[in-house]
Amino acid sequence: MRFQFYTFGGKQFWEDVFFYQKWRIQRHYKRKIFRLLDNWDICRAEGSFEACRKAFVKYIEVYEIPRQAGELVVMLHGLGETKSMFRPLWRVLTDEGYHVAALNYPSTKKSMKQHLQQLDFFLTHCEDISKVSFITYGSGALLLRRLLAETFEWQNNFKISRIININPNNCGSDLFEILARYKFFNAVFGPMLKDCTTSKARFVSKLPADIDLGLIFSKPWYQRIFGFLTKRYEGFDDALYSESAFSNNVVEAEGLYWNVISNPNLIKACRSFLKTGKFR
Repeated sequence: MRFQFYTFGGKQFWEDVFFYQKWRIQRHYKRKIFRLLDNWDICRAEGSFEACRKAFVKYIEVYEIPRQAGELVVMLHGLGETKSMFRPLWRVLTDEGYHVAALNYPSTKKSMKQHLQQLDFFLTHCEDISKVSFITYGSGALLLRRLLAETFEWQNNFKISRIININPNNCGSDLFEILARYKFFNAVFGPMLKDCTTSKARFVSKLPADIDLGLIFSKPWYQRIFGFLTKRYEGFDDALYSESAFSNNVVEAEGLYWNVISNPNLIKACRSFLKTGKFR
């Protein structure tokens, strides 16, 4: 009998491959084993994906887990970050009735191509969902663009509704361009570092024009202090100008926060865009 207890993070080691009513199945990026986590992040089963999926079906009856339906909001963090950054926004959207999957992927362990395989697996196994919206942060915007530039079977199962890019690196990052020259930073940030450089980003297709896309800019206070490190952050107007070529729906969420997702103005903007496709 397996001892069930809270898991201890491991956000750069485990990748989400299944989500249903806050329950998740994760896969270890290296060992390729799977584990089933409940809505309290308690591990309920381990083994193959099929074994975890069967265990989840049993727990549906035990805990009377309701059937999910409607829209799923998928959140993608950036390089070196984790899904925890989305917690303030996740709570608000969940309270408003959205199914919200703040997706965890080991951004410092794999290349962008390998992360696409995870997203393909995840979206292939989305159940009882009619449409999906995405909220990305930083280089998560590049990952999403690469995902939607390809053809997958799951694209026939539901509609892509709306997309929100928060502080996107659609044009790539000048800072990553500099760091990618050194072995030390490649070892720290992994193979995805080079995928997020300006020289690589220019070859990534833009998002489909028929999808509502909104851009939100809100600098965390530490970027304003250390902005001199790269021309990418020399001024808000420069960043806004380069990124605004991707969408006409652009807004600045004023306020200084270590985690910009905590900004009430940003949360309000996200709520508005998900509902109406516009920033009010």
